Amino acid sequence: MRSDVHPLRLVAKALLLFVFVNAAYALAQPPVSSLSLYNVMFPGRMRLPFDDGSSTYTVMIDDVSAMLASHAVAKPKPEDEYRVLLIGASSVWGETLLPNESISEPWNALNNQCNGKTIKFHNPGYPHPSVIKDLIIVEESVEYDPDLIVWFTTLNSLIPRRISAFMDANREDALRLMDTYDLAFPERETLIQLEPSFYQRTIIGQRSYLNRWFKLQLLGFVWSADRTDMDMQYFPENVEGNSPDVEDHVLYRQMEPTTDLQKLMVFEAFAAGQEIAGVTPILFVNEPMFIASGENSDLRYNRGYPRWAYDQYREAMREEAIRSQWKYLDLWNTIPPEYFSDTALHLSAEGDRLLIEQVDPLVKSMLCQKKKKGNRYD
Repeated sequence: MRSDVHPLRLVAKALLLFVFVNAAYALAQPPVSSLSLYNVMFPGRMRLPFDDGSSTYTVMIDDVSAMLASHAVAKPKPEDEYRVLLIGASSVWGETLLPNESISEPWNALNNQCNGKTIKFHNPGYPHPSVIKDLIIVEESVEYDPDLIVWFTTLNSLIPRRISAFMDANREDALRLMDTYDLAFPERETLIQLEPSFYQRTIIGQRSYLNRWFKLQLLGFVWSADRTDMDMQYFPENVEGNSPDVEDHVLYRQMEPTTDLQKLMVFEAFAAGQEIAGVTPILFVNEPMFIASGENSDLRYNRGYPRWAYDQYREAMREEAIRSQWKYLDLWNTIPPEYFSDTALHLSAEGDRLLIEQVDPLVKSMLCQKKKKGNRYD
């Protein structure tokens, strides 16, 4: 005897199941971001996924765990590898450069060896200048067993000022690090107020993120086929390059030359990075920049930095490096202007090679001085 089917009951049960699954997801917050087909079905990416709106071959996901899970650095480290992490912003990530031109790849092409190991460079740099953003990536990256961290920085990074999409996506990590290491951030209270609601933690509330996470996995087929992560020209014709002439004002982020910028610099982030890295050494690098030589160049080094502001920064970095006994390279004026691309900090592929030539000897010195103890190098 066949029982009657009651459509309303089926709909009600389906709705109850839907509500239950969403509520369970919101409460449990399963670690979807740590799951990845990269390094399993597909090779890991050379750099973190980033979307500037120019391509269908990548996706903006921002969650640091999901991004690093897609990166080649997430693959277990071979015994014969010294692993070097390159931390920084868009200049490290490689804007205007193809993946095989970004700074890690020409460095790896040198095939540096010491103590019977190959020095392998990994690039988890990510656009948006902020030492707090960098610190979040450092903390997440140390689980991949680096032997050295090279941390590129500049004035804009040392004075973080706004909530980026990255910081919003990694809000809990950012606030925890700010609290733990007393990191100053002008929009901290606003970040606190961005706590997601219960609805935003459900599957429906996170559908945008889950869709982007799924797209990132699908893009593994494209990455596996031709190593494409951004459809970019070497130097886009529609991008204004660096001019030898600069504006005639001396403001830095609306601040006057009488401002003591050192009080705004978050050096505590570097100290926190060293504590988090533990026995892994860090090499700090003040990255090179384009220096104007034309009209008003006596007032400004370039479009981004008036002389007074950048000079304060360099002196503060020098003093902090001495006080904290950093391994530190100040390369601010070491790259000729013709090797910069669309901004005062973005290098061309040849510019990156010139930068590598200057940093590589100290990297090898720091790694190759490691002594073998038993079956390990310490």
